[in-house]
Amino acid sequence: MKKFLLWSFILFLIVGGLAASFYGWRNVSRSLASTDWPSVDGKIIDSRVEEEKVKRTGSGTNKTPLNQKRYQPKVDYTYSVNDKSFKGTRISYSDHGYLGKSKKITIMGVTRYSSNADAKAGAQKIAKKYPKGKKVTVYYMPDNPSESLLEPGFSYKVFAWPICGFVLLVIGGVIAWLAVSVSRDKEEKSTNPVE
Repeated sequence: MKKFLLWSFILFLIVGGLAASFYGWRNVSRSLASTDWPSVDGKIIDSRVEEEKVKRTGSGTNKTPLNQKRYQPKVDYTYSVNDKSFKGTRISYSDHGYLGKSKKITIMGVTRYSSNADAKAGAQKIAKKYPKGKKVTVYYMPDNPSESLLEPGFSYKVFAWPICGFVLLVIGGVIAWLAVSVSRDKEEKSTNPVE
């Protein structure tokens, strides 16, 4: 049973790492290619900031609840390519939400402050760039016009998924290597007992 759980966990890490890496590198590739995509005129039909509550607890001996909020700018727009209408929602390939902390946090003697107001302001700044009714330039993938965005180009944030995927793959590989090594050592000791 322990072996099954161990190998299930290893498989989860490796498959999760591969999926995150694939998704991430696809977005890196598309973000780089998006600078060469054709563009058309579009119109913003909705612009807002969505709030999501995130509950976490501190680590180690500090089990204090960390009530956080994540703010995500959301923009809906319409555009037409070859007389076919499309609706888009992507701002850019790196449009991640803004996470704010509702109180001060001290980790290893270092106190950091970050307010929800700062996080909300960051998301609102992006949403305000695209008010409802505004005419915008929409960039679309030539092979798939339903894939579109408002801000083409590359940003360092787009590397989050590939890095997470790589870390999961490395952790899964190291655990698998250790599991195989320990298993071989046990087999060698049982077949070649020391006299």
